[in-house]
Amino acid sequence: MRKNINLTKIFTAIYGIETIIALCIAYTGIDNWIATKFMWIYLGCTVLYLIYILIVSVINIRKLYRRDFKKRVFRFAKFFILFSLINCICNYFKISNSGLLSAISIAVGGAFAISFWDVVFLKKKEKYSLDYVYKKDNIT
Repeated sequence: MRKNINLTKIFTAIYGIETIIALCIAYTGIDNWIATKFMWIYLGCTVLYLIYILIVSVINIRKLYRRDFKKRVFRFAKFFILFSLINCICNYFKISNSGLLSAISIAVGGAFAISFWDVVFLKKKEKYSLDYVYKKDNIT
């Protein structure tokens, strides 16, 4: 029997372990050549991981049913507006003073992650349906 290995889950686990190590290095203040090399490698892995996740997301989004794609786009729009309003309110009360590019990139990234993150880990076409995902969690 051949087991199905999900490359995305493996990359995510490796990236999570690298992130924990990088946070430990940053917060403990380790300053030697090994830590510096690791941080440069971590930066490169971060860029490659983001590119990989973007490519896998685009490929899997194309496999979505039309109805589910519309639901996800509507959810994306709702969260984008919500995050933009939160940023405007924070800027009004001077809680944060971020620029327009920073505000839009955070709103787009957060809304995309909330709306489409599960698409990265799904495999078969029938599992791309939101109804399947919600029904699967309710099965006793």
